[in-house]
Amino acid sequence: MQQTYAYGDPCAAAPVAGVDGSRVISFFIFNTDVHMHAYAADGEDPDDPCVVARLDEALDACRERCLFFERTLSRTREDSDIARAHAAAPNPVAVAPETAELTRLALTYCAHSRGAFDITMGTVTSLWDFHVGVVPGSLALSRALPHVGSDHVHVGTAQDGAPTLAIDDPQTIMDLGGVAKGYIADDLARMFERHGVMRFVINLGGNVLVHGGRPADPARGHRREGDPWRIGVVNPFDPAHNRAIIDLSDGSVVTSGLHERSFTKGGITYHHILDPATGMPAQTDVVSATIVAARSIDCDGYSTTVLMLGAEAGLAFAERVPGIEAVIIDRDDQVSWTSGIADALSLVPTLPRWF
Repeated sequence: MQQTYAYGDPCAAAPVAGVDGSRVISFFIFNTDVHMHAYAADGEDPDDPCVVARLDEALDACRERCLFFERTLSRTREDSDIARAHAAAPNPVAVAPETAELTRLALTYCAHSRGAFDITMGTVTSLWDFHVGVVPGSLALSRALPHVGSDHVHVGTAQDGAPTLAIDDPQTIMDLGGVAKGYIADDLARMFERHGVMRFVINLGGNVLVHGGRPADPARGHRREGDPWRIGVVNPFDPAHNRAIIDLSDGSVVTSGLHERSFTKGGITYHHILDPATGMPAQTDVVSATIVAARSIDCDGYSTTVLMLGAEAGLAFAERVPGIEAVIIDRDDQVSWTSGIADALSLVPTLPRWF
């Protein structure tokens, strides 16, 4: 029986055949487009009904896992762990083990970021509106900034052993959006592997995680099983094209860029990467910072920090962090990268503009 597919609704989405021989599922969740591809193993027939059933089962399980995380981590759902922690502040509430683990991990990135990354920036970002172009006034910012600080967030354990989350300042707004997609991507990768799927692609609105290398492509002949995936780094000055290509068999690629969300008002352009010290857009000469790592949460956790530190300091920072590589594009369209990724990186020139 042919499967139905309703784009946009994660509850109705179902796996379908992909043009590359994969089984693919796509839907809208986490305020972004999600695409996941599952591939047959080397030597398997991708059209074998048993293989198709196994791949579809993995994709369906990943879809259900996404729904779980949406219910658990959303800042806008009243029944989510995060919303309940805000409502109970300063008292702790019982939360899912995943919420506690993600929060603990997020706090480590806050500690390592030199103040550039903070999971309580929702206190300030809630004053901005990048859809309609709202700039908060200096008085509103000055009132909000004292309530920014990851030290207001506490993960604990209840008497029955259940994990708890507490926000000790009721005016502090916690937002895990800066690392949640990376954490979720890593979780989905483990879900695929538990279902025996060892070649897959996860794309959570730009958070890309790949595993197993590419499948063979008989139509092109030259591509072999296991060849690296080719992941594009968007050109921030021309988002319809890439500025670089990264070859990667296993791992994750995540980019933070000033071009992703911005508006111009009164002749001033405001971007969405806000400085926790000022509540205003960060002053940096970097327009795009891409992190490559085995874990997607590491990419999420460090991309904002590298962008905010600036090209020189950001590159030096990334060189010192074990297990990550960085590709940085500055305001002059100059590309720099850490030493460990040179052999996997190809640059794409920016096309001239005739206007």
